[in-house]
Amino acid sequence: MPEPSFIKTSKTVSQTLADLRRLFSKWEIEDWEPIPVEKGPGYTVRYFRNRSWTEIGSYYQPTKAMNLRVCFQVIDNMFRWEARGVSGLVKGTAFMGGELVATERGERESFDEACAILGVEPETSWEEIDRLYKIKVQYAHPDRFT
Repeated sequence: MPEPSFIKTSKTVSQTLADLRRLFSKWEIEDWEPIPVEKGPGYTVRYFRNRSWTEIGSYYQPTKAMNLRVCFQVIDNMFRWEARGVSGLVKGTAFMGGELVATERGERESFDEACAILGVEPETSWEEIDRLYKIKVQYAHPDRFT
């Protein structure tokens, strides 16, 4: 495995979050979330686009700001490549120390299957899906919404 490479950035977590907001807004992506690792400096950013979630994570940089910036750079470059006509780069890849490394894709249910479990059509709005999920989780899940 190659040695991790460290990025040089003066951007703070807040500045990178603002950059991510602008980037996702430009690409008309509303459903996204930054997820800091509980222990350690790692960061993950996930976003929903084309009926699936894409998750980018960085864990080797020494600070949360640096790991979040790596996530931003990867997402920005993926969108840039897509705008230039490059496709298929996101599927089954993970970013490690400056290079993309293929990984195996785990078993995941499809969006259509998830909608069927909730009892909604795949074309249903996110507001309606969220509303129905919150109703159903009250009866079926031990961690209930308050």
